[in-house]
Amino acid sequence: MHFSTKSILAATLIALLPPLAAADGVRITTEAEFRKAVVGKRLTIEDNWFKINSNGSLRGKFGGETLKGAWAWRDGYFCRTLTTHSKNTDCQLWLVDGKAHNVTRARGKGNSFTYIAK
Repeated sequence: MHFSTKSILAATLIALLPPLAAADGVRITTEAEFRKAVVGKRLTIEDNWFKINSNGSLRGKFGGETLKGAWAWRDGYFCRTLTTHSKNTDCQLWLVDGKAHNVTRARGKGNSFTYIAK
């Protein structure tokens, strides 16, 4: 097998790049980590907010409407079911970088957004 100087240089440069996940924060992988980093904090995005409670409930205001629901930790993901606003269930991948909580829907395969913890 023959490798050109360009391909060796490109592979070396790629290997030296920092991992992409570092820019997005540290992934929460256990319920204990989630409870420590997220539960009890007021999470905001623009004029919307909610709070995830230790008893498995969540409450807040989204789009000017009351938001209520329940949550559980399942297989490394935060799973929530909304009972108001738009009734649906979604399991989400969470990364934490200081006060920024980077969330990706559909078990890390959907849309992403950032909440700020207060």
